[in-house]
Amino acid sequence: MNSVNTQLGSAQVRFNDYVGTAAADDADAVLATRSLYEIAGLNRDRWTIVGLDLALGESAGVVVYAADRLHDAEAVEADEVPVTAFRLAPSTQLHAFIAEAFKRVSVRLVMSAVRDKQFVVAGQTELSEPAADAT
Repeated sequence: MNSVNTQLGSAQVRFNDYVGTAAADDADAVLATRSLYEIAGLNRDRWTIVGLDLALGESAGVVVYAADRLHDAEAVEADEVPVTAFRLAPSTQLHAFIAEAFKRVSVRLVMSAVRDKQFVVAGQTELSEPAADAT
């Protein structure tokens, strides 16, 4: 995550072997935690957080994308939303950020080759440790 994208779309990595979706519940209602706005250091009266980049791996980091309510009041209604990218300090630990910012986070990744297929779960197995051969 060395550079900030100028246009946001789907999450991308070098080869995109697995692609997917993510969802998160905001932690505003959790007592004794800061809101996403407080963590990012943004004034809620001025900014509306509209997106996040959470990167794991060799270039771990967090970027918060926010629309300026003062200058772009109607922007959220338009086809393109002008945003400012706020890169959180490199010292921000991703796991700690996620734990404080969200009640729950769910990520689903599927192999690119089957991304448009409907999965039908035919069975389920609980693994107590990683299996060498899950047959």
